[in-house]
Amino acid sequence: MSTREAIRKSVRFEVFKRDNFTCQYCGAKSPDVVLHVDHINPVSKGGDNEIINLITSCEPCNLGKSDRLLSDSSVIDRQRAQLEELNERREQLEMMLAWRDSLQSLDEELVEETAARLEKYIPGNTINEAGKNNIRKWLKKYSFEEIMAAAEIADEKLPTSPDQEEIQAFFFSIPKLCAVKRLPEEKQRLRYARGILRNRIYVNEKQVMQLMEKAVDAGLDVEELIEYAKEVPNWTAFRAEMEAIANG
Repeated sequence: MSTREAIRKSVRFEVFKRDNFTCQYCGAKSPDVVLHVDHINPVSKGGDNEIINLITSCEPCNLGKSDRLLSDSSVIDRQRAQLEELNERREQLEMMLAWRDSLQSLDEELVEETAARLEKYIPGNTINEAGKNNIRKWLKKYSFEEIMAAAEIADEKLPTSPDQEEIQAFFFSIPKLCAVKRLPEEKQRLRYARGILRNRIYVNEKQVMQLMEKAVDAGLDVEELIEYAKEVPNWTAFRAEMEAIANG
């Protein structure tokens, strides 16, 4: 005769979850009835506490069953099918986790590759972990190709022997360039005009884009605006011209 051992609470809960908190004999559900965990093959006849041998039973069915074996195998077959489904779900979850881990590994390889490519623009310098953290953020928003294209543009302004400040400017201009390249062509050209102005004269940062957009909306050609930005003597003259065009 087998020695009866108490069924652990965690096992009882798993049985209840598997059986949807429903008596597998009569269909009664919690909380309408008190549920027990019953042995399909009674302990007195060699049954154990393995989950395949356990079933959810309401109190009346459990007390009425006593230690009789179930004569209908359908309940056992149903429990076996449920366990097989749970096992399949567990295996699929493990595969998903493994897939996620592999993706994370690929993500890290891409971060390292991006850092290595960017370091070619700054020979003798390496990108530290803080810099790689920035690259991780960039790669969540922009593609590898976008970042490399932006780096090529940023490199045009990088001196042959840049100091640390110039290297920092190069590095942090990359995401800004990525953002600009996603803008419509006209917006990109307006920002180009703003850059020309910034390099030549004092610019009111709060007003410059708004003034240019209003002038373009009023009919000013963007390329004409760019040419004007190259020759305007000061901010006062530029603002006056933009306002005159906007106001007709």
